Amino acid sequence: MNYEYVHTPFSIVDHGQNPNVLNTFIGIPAGDIRRGVDITELRADPVHNSEKPSVYYTENIRSRLRAYYVSTAKPAIPPTDIVIHIRRGDVGSHAPDRYTSNTDYVAIIQMLKDTYPNRLITVHSEGYLNDFKELIPEGVDIRLNDPIAVSFHCMVMANVLVTAKSGFSYTAGILNKNKVYYIPFWHNPLDDWTILTPCSAAQSAA
Repeated sequence: MNYEYVHTPFSIVDHGQNPNVLNTFIGIPAGDIRRGVDITELRADPVHNSEKPSVYYTENIRSRLRAYYVSTAKPAIPPTDIVIHIRRGDVGSHAPDRYTSNTDYVAIIQMLKDTYPNRLITVHSEGYLNDFKELIPEGVDIRLNDPIAVSFHCMVMANVLVTAKSGFSYTAGILNKNKVYYIPFWHNPLDDWTILTPCSAAQSAA
């Protein structure tokens, strides 16, 4: 419709994060509202709830978002090859719509090992090492409770990213230029992502 998007910086961010720090981190400049704004929305629901988000997240738009993202300082990060985001913290087995079990991740990790042999696999999550005891024999590097900027940047830079049922890693997937595996939840995948379910992972690993 030829409207110009005017970005409003975040005023509040969930999980106690500092919005000023994260506004700088994402690099999207604040829009100039002095000329007046025709439409204001808390969020664009047609995008947020889209059945086909690639209509909005075109390669041109994703390239612009990546350019904003890399325009500001990013933290030093450990080596990233294959990165898996496992959502824990405020989500547990009591919330099955956002929870993926360690048993399911064992199948996903085996699929990744079969598909990408001899590659470093790193899990980013929250909690305690004992919460991931089923994954330790799988030979993965488990990084817990890293600063949000470190975990997010690792996901963006990964050669292979496995997203969780989480807007956090979903957003990193939008910025990621490489291979993205997507675990289904209510934000639908982009067209170039590979949909991954525990069943499909187990079949691939078999």
